[in-house]
Amino acid sequence: MYDAVAAESNLFPSRFLSRAETLETMPGLKARGLRGAVSYSDGQFDDARYDLALIETFVAAGGTALNYARVTGFERGDRGTLTSATARDELSGESFSVSVKKFVNATGTGADKIRRLANPMLAARMRPSKGVHLLFSAQTFAGTDALLVPHTEDGRVIFAVPWQGRLLVGTTDEEVTPATRMLVTKDEAEYLLRQLNPYLETPLRRQQTLSGMAGLRPLVAAGRGQTATSRLIRDHEVELDSSSGMISILGGKWTTHRLMAEDTIDAVQREMGGPVTPSATRQHPLAGAAGYDKGFSKDIEKEYSLPADVAKHLAGKFGSTALEALELLKENPAWNRRIAAGLPVIEAEIIFCIRYEMAETIEDLLARRTGAQLHGWTEAIEAAPRVAELLAQEKTLGARPKCLCGLGIHHKNSGVSR
Repeated sequence: MYDAVAAESNLFPSRFLSRAETLETMPGLKARGLRGAVSYSDGQFDDARYDLALIETFVAAGGTALNYARVTGFERGDRGTLTSATARDELSGESFSVSVKKFVNATGTGADKIRRLANPMLAARMRPSKGVHLLFSAQTFAGTDALLVPHTEDGRVIFAVPWQGRLLVGTTDEEVTPATRMLVTKDEAEYLLRQLNPYLETPLRRQQTLSGMAGLRPLVAAGRGQTATSRLIRDHEVELDSSSGMISILGGKWTTHRLMAEDTIDAVQREMGGPVTPSATRQHPLAGAAGYDKGFSKDIEKEYSLPADVAKHLAGKFGSTALEALELLKENPAWNRRIAAGLPVIEAEIIFCIRYEMAETIEDLLARRTGAQLHGWTEAIEAAPRVAELLAQEKTLGARPKCLCGLGIHHKNSGVSR
């Protein structure tokens, strides 16, 4: 399978570790009863920032990105195929129409809603599942390697992964119902720890949780069976509705997103009657890649007199685009202040996200743009008043852009979907 993050390379092969090697690598494990472990390689990334990099890349290629907008309906031509969409600006309430030659529905867990707006006769295909994660101090589990627990009370897999300076514990795979709450419940937190703690020398307590998150996976059902979400395939499917002409990309996952895009655009080209041109997506660098190397964090730390943790945070979140956020310090040197004492986020980063990444709310900034909310709820609460002040100042200074397009604007500007 083609991995969109690691491309066609491998990190290192898997191997068996003896009991002594395992405890040396992960000293936080309980020694009693331990026989050994299997070591294998995997990758990790910041999904929210990766999404923003994709959108910036799309905009730089000539696309137009629109934020906080909802499709409410479609117009059809004489043959019944879709010709335009009606959308509503969720902040202003303004409605508008967009006319295109071909519609692609790439809305993840919301795909069925759009499919049925286009054709009410279509059967539901999505089977979204809920996943939850808890974040703890990295010091709660000694070592730098991740732990996978394959045997749990109900067959689900649990991970404990060093991530973004924290220990990330997850994930469950639970069928979504109308009663599902999109937050980490007490029962879910206790379930995670009940599976993990038997393997730890020092068990984790729920009260040690610094932050947490809940999300949905866009699983797709192949038929009408009632298969548990944990057993549904993670592959994607490109669907053409001949009645409306809409093309939907259903299911999939981050590690195959470039292949998903390639398959979808190939389908669009076929349906429009043109030749299917070779896709460039596999080797196309994303925004923030140009000029970035392993020494980038140290370089900006020295050039802009930044604390090491701030430089590392900016390099990790923005890549080389961090230079554009730091250029704002020429406008106001005071923006080098942290938004909260325990966070590596500075005010210039907040201003940049408001001006050039279409952040509209405090949650946009603390959760999706900077990751401060995942670093810790306490720090995010402390930062919220100052972030609100900066947001109010910026919105007072200029009108909110409806969209950002790839023509006639600074090449690093981007729009982002919530």
